[in-house]
Formats: sequence, structure tokens, C-alpha cells
Amino acid sequence: MENLYVTSEITLNKTAEKRSSPIPTNTEFFSYDQRVAKKTINFQFKGEPLDLSEANIILGFDFVNAGQSVLFESADGSIKIEDPTAGKVNVMLPNDIYAYSGSVNIYVFVEFPNGQSLDYPAFSTEFQESWLDQDLGEMAQFYVKRFEDLRNLVLEQASGIDQDLTEFENRIGQIESDLAAFDIDALAKEIEEEIRATVEGRLSDIEQRLDDADFVTEESVDQTLEKFMFGAPLVREPLLDLTGKIRGSFVENVHRAGGVLSTSLPSNATGGTEITQAQYNRIATNDLTDTSINSTAANGRMHIVFTWDVLGDMKRRFPELFTFFSPQTVQEELAIIQPFVKNIQFTAYAHINSTTSYPIIGYRRMPENTGFNWEEMASHESTFNDKLTFPLELITGTTVLGHVGKAAAVLRGPERQATNQNAIRVAYAKVEYTVALSLTNLYIPKRIDQIANPTIDMFNHLAQRINDLEKRG
Repeated sequence: MENLYVTSEITLNKTAEKRSSPIPTNTEFFSYDQRVAKKTINFQFKGEPLDLSEANIILGFDFVNAGQSVLFESADGSIKIEDPTAGKVNVMLPNDIYAYSGSVNIYVFVEFPNGQSLDYPAFSTEFQESWLDQDLGEMAQFYVKRFEDLRNLVLEQASGIDQDLTEFENRIGQIESDLAAFDIDALAKEIEEEIRATVEGRLSDIEQRLDDADFVTEESVDQTLEKFMFGAPLVREPLLDLTGKIRGSFVENVHRAGGVLSTSLPSNATGGTEITQAQYNRIATNDLTDTSINSTAANGRMHIVFTWDVLGDMKRRFPELFTFFSPQTVQEELAIIQPFVKNIQFTAYAHINSTTSYPIIGYRRMPENTGFNWEEMASHESTFNDKLTFPLELITGTTVLGHVGKAAAVLRGPERQATNQNAIRVAYAKVEYTVALSLTNLYIPKRIDQIANPTIDMFNHLAQRINDLEKRG
């Protein structure tokens, strides 16, 4: 079967005459138009076809109702120049562009290698949500079923704890009734053997769980259970990058990168317009190829904000820690990882798109996470993708709860006076950190108010009866 396309074609003519912008096209695309929606633009200059042989085409999609925007460039392959001499350009609309619906204004720019550039008339279209994408009844029921399964699992685990306590209570009752009828020495020996068997079984279970846990690897087999029990930590060194990142989603990858052109540093740890999917794909792999992170405006400095969700990564790597401590707030979640997470190190391979070397300055977000609170850490001047690396800190300030447990870095370019000047080209970005799990840090008792009252009563009752047994023995 040949490929199908739903095509909208428009001719744009650049003159000095006052123009009506955006130009209505009376077109619409639907969210179920997957991999078929195509925009075709014929460029003219004073009524003649514009030669695009060495040009870079930039399309800015402005989602009017959502207050969001995204850029596509022919330089990074998002736009295809089909016939350069005829000035004909095609852009296939990617699936993720339908995240917002309503009116869309499309702004059009052309850049030439000699420094000249053209601002063409904008035109408008409509993005609509397909009916099929709105019908979520069955999916909602599926999620309800999943939550019911989770609730049943929690209740099952809780009932298991109650059962264990009940069996222990029954055993104490048996000991009490046997004190008068049996020799105390024989009974003590029986209890000793039972305790030994129980402890050995527990240790075997713990050892097996440590062997199965993902922080015990082939490289750390020499860190035995015995060393762990006597204080030696189990060490992991996770690597974070943008592999598998889907723009606008934190399901596949919990990290983010955004670009912003401004005269001052960003005021937000997750600032800037999120980079495109093509740019995510390019900087997720350390293969020496790079992408230009840029803005169509002229004045200011280009900034790239990298936000690394260390807390989110720890919750995915070590869910048992959070199950054990049962945190109720994001501050309590942060308190769980702080004793373990050390040496957060950011690394990027980048340079300024110029034959003359200009500096890139690296900053880190401070723990307080307030205003323009960035600390300058490192810089380099290079005409190729050189390494820039410096340590980061976890955000602990609660001004923005969604930032707690993240670590943020900014790459800042030099001043610029023209469009596309001093853009930042990035080949790869990553964060590495150390996790050192030790028994002394793991042994943190739960607060009393986190234990149900009936369970507290049972603990108190058992403790009193054991105390009485010790006095009688």
C-alpha cells in the first residue's frame, strides 16, 4: 500500500507591503491523523520562487489556547526542503504535536549562511482532538481495576503482619501454660533452638533478597552480607541521561531540558521551552553528533536548563526503600535518599556554533531554589564539542514542591546581536551519582504515628508479657 498524506499547501510571498497576519488557511487536522498530516509551503520573493539551496527553514508552532510553542528546523531534519530551486518545503507533523488542540499560528523564517534572514507572513490552522481519543471509558475502568489490585495487595500484606503477631502471641501463651508443666531448662533449650532456626531463616531470606536486588551486581560480589552487616556499604553509581525521553512526558524518562533566550539567568529550575523530540534523540546518545539549541529572537544570551530528577530515579531504582519507610510527603521522600546519594556530577559535551571560540559557562541550582539563585561552576571556550563537568546539589527548598529532590544545571552562551548567532550546540549530556547503602542508614524506625493504634496495643501487650516471663525465668 502506498503512503497516504493529508496535505495542506500554501504559497508565501515576501514583499515590503503591509501584510495581514496570520493568514487564515481554513484547514484543520485531527489528533488521529497519525503520520499522514503534511504541510507544504511554496516560498516566493517578490513573486518569484525563492532559492533555498543553502537556507535553514524555521517554523514556529504557537498553540494559542494552551500558551505553548515548538520550533522545527530544516537544519536538524525536522523540515524537508523538497525542491530547493522551486522554494518548496514539506513538514510532516509528528504525533506528539497533537498534545494541544485549538487554534495554531505558524510563524515562518528563512536564514541564509551569509547572515541574511527573512520573516515571512504567518498563517493559521486548527488542531482538533479526534472523538476516538476522547473515548477513555474502558481505559479508566482498567486503571480503577489496577488501583483495586494495589489496594488488595496492601491489605494482604497488612493482614500478613497481623497474622505473624497473632502466631507470636499464641506462642507466648503456650510458653506461659507450659512453665508449670515442663522443666524450665528443657523449655529454654527448645526456645533457643526455635529462635536460632528463625534467625537463620531470616538471614538467609535477607541474603537472597540482597542477591536479587538490582544494586548487587557482578562488580560488587565481593561485598558480602557479612561485610554489609558490619557496616560496609553496598555501592552503586547510576548514570542518568535522556535515553528514551518522550517530549512532554515523564513516564519513559523523568528528566527534562529546555532552551530560553534572555539577558539574565533563568528564574526557574525547570525553565525554558522544552527542546524538540529530534533534539532529545540527538543528545541522548554520545555518538559525537550534535544539535543546535537556539531561538529566533536576536538579543540576549542562549541558556539551556537541564533538570535531573534524582529523587524520581531513586524511587524507580529502589522502590523497596520507599515501601519500607512509607513516606507521607515529598520532604519525607527526600529525607530517605539524602543519607545515600552523594557526588552528583553533571557532564555535557557542547560548543558555540562559531568558527571563533566563545565561552560556555556552567551553573548549578542551589538547594534553596529561590529566584535567580544559580552558582557559577565551570566554563570552557572551544570550537568543537568539548567536555564541561561540575558537581550539582539536590534541591531541598519547598518553594516549588515539584522541584524537591531534583538537581538542575544551566549552560549559558555569550551575548548575541543577530538571529541564529551564538547558538549552543550540544552532543551529549548526563549526570552520574553515587548511592552508598549501609545498614546504619537503613535502620531508621518508623514514627509511632505511622503505626495503626491496634498494632501499637498488640506490641505493648506482647512486650509486657515478655517482661513478665523474664521476671519469672
